[in-house]
Amino acid sequence: MLDPTPALLPPAASIALIVGIGALVRAAVQAALRRRVLTPNAARRGVQAAAAALALSLPWLFDSAVPVVAVAAVLVAVLVAVRSRGAAAVSGLGASSTGSVAFPASVAALYVLAASTPVLYAIPLLLVGVAGPAASVAGARRGRTPFATVDGTKSVEGSVAFAAVAFGCVHVPLLLFTPVGRGESLVIAAVVAGLATMLEAVSWRGLDVLVVPLGAYALLLRLLTFSGPILAGHVLVLAGIAAAAAGLRRETTIGGAGVVAAALVAYLVWAVGGTAYLLAPSAVFLLYARVWPVAREADGLPHSPARRPHTAVNVFSVSAVGAAWLVAGRVLGVDLLAPYALAWAAAFALLGVERMRVARPSWGVRALAVRAAWRSALVAIAPVAIVWGLRAAADTGAPHVALRTAAFAVLALTVTAAAAAVLARFPDEIDYGTSDAGGRLARAALVAPLSALGLLRV
Repeated sequence: MLDPTPALLPPAASIALIVGIGALVRAAVQAALRRRVLTPNAARRGVQAAAAALALSLPWLFDSAVPVVAVAAVLVAVLVAVRSRGAAAVSGLGASSTGSVAFPASVAALYVLAASTPVLYAIPLLLVGVAGPAASVAGARRGRTPFATVDGTKSVEGSVAFAAVAFGCVHVPLLLFTPVGRGESLVIAAVVAGLATMLEAVSWRGLDVLVVPLGAYALLLRLLTFSGPILAGHVLVLAGIAAAAAGLRRETTIGGAGVVAAALVAYLVWAVGGTAYLLAPSAVFLLYARVWPVAREADGLPHSPARRPHTAVNVFSVSAVGAAWLVAGRVLGVDLLAPYALAWAAAFALLGVERMRVARPSWGVRALAVRAAWRSALVAIAPVAIVWGLRAAADTGAPHVALRTAAFAVLALTVTAAAAAVLARFPDEIDYGTSDAGGRLARAALVAPLSALGLLRV
């Protein structure tokens, strides 16, 4: 990696330079908007590119993170104040957009994490400043195949353009400025471009300027430690997961960017936890629209696009508690497969109650809970039994694996029955009598403590 570069100017002069350039860009964009030279979307993407280019200079303008964080904090505070007053856009990014607040925070975080290695700092910003605008232009001019997102629609053509430009934004800097080999650079660029494209596709309210650069940085940091064969494995797994998610989308109620979100969650689960942790979410994705017979009668399969209402937000909310257990296990260096699997099973039980409640409105709490519990419990029992069985076969000293699995099965039935019963008993408090965000938080608050029972030694 390159060594840190000494600051070219005193901190005060660097801040004045950044503020001055930013003011000039803002004035130019506003003038272009008044004269209708630029559309609002083109102006927003133009300012995004200019802001990313300006951010690229920060490692050469500052020796310390303190002024960078301070300027970012002031800018975020100003933008939040403007948004709270409902004022007009203060830049092409738009003060009403969450992205206008997220971008300074993203730059400050990247500077703190990666300013000492300019390549790792520059690549994420290139994705925002070059690949993002390229996707917007391609989507506006050539977009013919739209897909639904939380905010509206994006186009397949725009995502393809993002992926192609993102590949170059990763490959060229790695090849020119790092000791990474040509083959490894190509593979890393393919993986990062693929994941960044997924993140951009599923982001909403302008949050792509936060999740894409920080996600790309974290992924680069990890991939640069892998050998060639392992990198090739990541490419194959990512491609396989994406193909499977796309091929099976007609059998689900997940639409548009939600399918991309499902593939993204699956890859990240596999990359962080391994194949053992991929089994439970795969079962949920493959079975949730089929495993409830009475709901299947009401739904009909395969689903038409008009009958796929679930978005990336729904995918992330179902995955949240399980992902938290996975991350906690990796951070603490312990195996949390049991609570992780229970989290997916409990979430599956909630989906079952939700679907059966529509198909059979006359059923009571007990009927819903019993029918949801045993099917949902299998989502936890089967993966855990497989993993524990394989581990016992590899370690002949592993005691009582059959009894341990039986005890876990009882625990899984208890957890899924409890989750289903609570949702069936209090639908208004959890779903109908609250906002969408409130309902998701309530479900997570229900799943988290129940899945924590998996910490018991069974």
